[in-house]
Amino acid sequence: MRAFRLVPLLLLAGCSTTYGPMSAPPAPTSRNPVTVSLHRVESISGAAVPLVFTIDGTEIYGLRNGETHRLKLDPGQYVFGWRFGFDTCNQAVWIRPGKDIDLTLSNDCSIPPEP
Repeated sequence: MRAFRLVPLLLLAGCSTTYGPMSAPPAPTSRNPVTVSLHRVESISGAAVPLVFTIDGTEIYGLRNGETHRLKLDPGQYVFGWRFGFDTCNQAVWIRPGKDIDLTLSNDCSIPPEP
């Protein structure tokens, strides 16, 4: 009986989400763009649902469980965020010139501060 309750939720999650590229990130115009590495933590609870990374409110990439994706951005201020199921997270982030960023994204909607 429990499986019957879970099936509609999984169908809703699977039909309303996408993995992989969604929209192009802002195109770098500087000579030395910064590499931003996104790594989604592997989790049993979120295995069927992508974690959708956003920049300034635009959906950029849907990450699978344990997946890593890299993109290049100009230094400056952005609002990074992500959607996981019905949860969303957003945080202003300042990208400094010459300093690549590694973000570990988890299902708990926390964006780790820069060291």
